[in-house]
Amino acid sequence: MFTHCLQSQWTFVSRSTPEIGPLLQPLEDEIRLSFLPSLLRRNVNDEERLLLSLPARLGGMGILNPVAEAVTAHSNSIRMCDPLIRLILRQETDFDPFEIESTVKSLRRQIEKQSDEIHMLRLKEILVHASEETKQCVKLFSEKGASSWLTCIPSYETGTILHKGDFVDSVHLRYGWQLKDLPSTCACGASFNVQHALDCALGGFRTIQHNEVRDVVAQCMREAGHYVVETEPSLQPLDGEVFEYKSANKEDDARSDIKCLSFWSKMRQAFFDVKVVSPYARSYCDMTIARLLVSAEKAKSREYRERILNVEHGDFSPLVFTTTGAMAPQCQRVVRRLAEKISERQSLQRSVVTGWLRCRLSFALLRTTLLCIRGTRKSKLAPLDNNILLAVSSSKIEH
Repeated sequence: MFTHCLQSQWTFVSRSTPEIGPLLQPLEDEIRLSFLPSLLRRNVNDEERLLLSLPARLGGMGILNPVAEAVTAHSNSIRMCDPLIRLILRQETDFDPFEIESTVKSLRRQIEKQSDEIHMLRLKEILVHASEETKQCVKLFSEKGASSWLTCIPSYETGTILHKGDFVDSVHLRYGWQLKDLPSTCACGASFNVQHALDCALGGFRTIQHNEVRDVVAQCMREAGHYVVETEPSLQPLDGEVFEYKSANKEDDARSDIKCLSFWSKMRQAFFDVKVVSPYARSYCDMTIARLLVSAEKAKSREYRERILNVEHGDFSPLVFTTTGAMAPQCQRVVRRLAEKISERQSLQRSVVTGWLRCRLSFALLRTTLLCIRGTRKSKLAPLDNNILLAVSSSKIEH
């Protein structure tokens, strides 16, 4: 409602009215002092307000500062309308509409480029004074696909909706802000924090996260027209085969996460294995996000690739994600392939399908990350002390 409706209204006013910036200062004060604290459940300082005004792809939230945007909005509007204004003034009737359209598109690209340069300068100014934690968070959420959950319109039908608690937690995670009402100690006995929640095996939430991402990818493969898609397929037992890497999976009951027929080549099996890594882990603190993703890909490849190529005679692709929504290079290649097939099947633009796939995966990762943090962990399962058959018999419960 705010970014897709109200914000557009004062943007129109800024474009059509010169030097209106000072008159919009009360609006900015209301956004800063009332709207943002209500939305985020915390006050924001000057640097945070500037960061939130940036586009989501640069680590912001797209909550524009109307005063700052009014500075260039009117001049840009004049530039865009100039070709049409000149035609009207000259009362020309013989002109090429495609040439005018091309000119307007060229002007739009120039304006967008200049706008991006302004936003990049603002981001650099922010990062100069930002903490190391903020810098890391901005880099993580500037990765392609990591902000898909934030830019889409909430909808129950498409599954792109979060309740207010999840939304606040998601934004706090995005900027490295302290989450409220976290327990001090985990049920396993360790001190509780966000990173421990993403590592702790108690409760099975990490397994749920892995399986949710696996199931979303498998469903997308079916939607792309691959009818032979299997989750958790067993690999053939080994019979004395020797592999180059010691970390290769040699277990007789080994499984991959997904098997899909004719994904890369016709009538050839393709195998996929999912891995979700937390970029906040201490062991990764000295690694760039790109290096982390490639390292995780190589580890998965050493574990499965040789066995699948030589024993299964199939193809192998690791599907590596971060909990923040970033994807490793081979995973991006798989998503592009899926988008290509779905777009052909449904006669849609590939860019549209690619954005939708990234959004689905982003929500799957986000929801399960929040489950890891907010889910209830118990050290032991409750004992089964209720004899159902005895209760039904003694109480004569109808069934």
